[in-house]
Amino acid sequence: MPGTGEIAALQEGATFRQCVADLYRKEWVVYCKESFRSAKHVIEYLGRYTHRVAISNSKIVRVGAHEVTFRVRDPSQEGKRKLMTLDAFEFIRRFLLHILPDQFMKIRYYGLLSNRNRKQKLAQCKRLLGVSERTEQQNISQEGWEETFLRVTGIDLRICPHCGKGTMVRRRVLLPMTGRWPP
Repeated sequence: MPGTGEIAALQEGATFRQCVADLYRKEWVVYCKESFRSAKHVIEYLGRYTHRVAISNSKIVRVGAHEVTFRVRDPSQEGKRKLMTLDAFEFIRRFLLHILPDQFMKIRYYGLLSNRNRKQKLAQCKRLLGVSERTEQQNISQEGWEETFLRVTGIDLRICPHCGKGTMVRRRVLLPMTGRWPP
């Protein structure tokens, strides 16, 4: 059987069949966790895995002209943290290994939102629910962001949050500081 990362030998039929046979002889242990308590827990769990990057900024200690130093856990020393320094090109190469190739999707949709017949399925749902696409588009295009926020959340941002009376009026937009003072 080929070693880790070596798959060229599997192109040969006999080698591939031997690899499959070896895997079938191996005893596999399947671990099933208890189901999630609520939809909120499912979203939090998925968010941790679907929207994270290969390495967080907090783990990067130093970036030099030719090398990058970052914190890692050493499995041979029971997860003890240590610093690792890589050549900048090697660091970038490893980082880029975590970027999906074109046409690959990290999150796939199933059921009504699956890619195959999404437009037809959503159109049928709208027909069954009595929702007209034209009316929906007209309502959305005519309302401002405040009305959209009120419709979606039920919170009217135009009413003062402290006294519950009066109407909030935008006087000026404050832009973020550029690092120069005074602006």
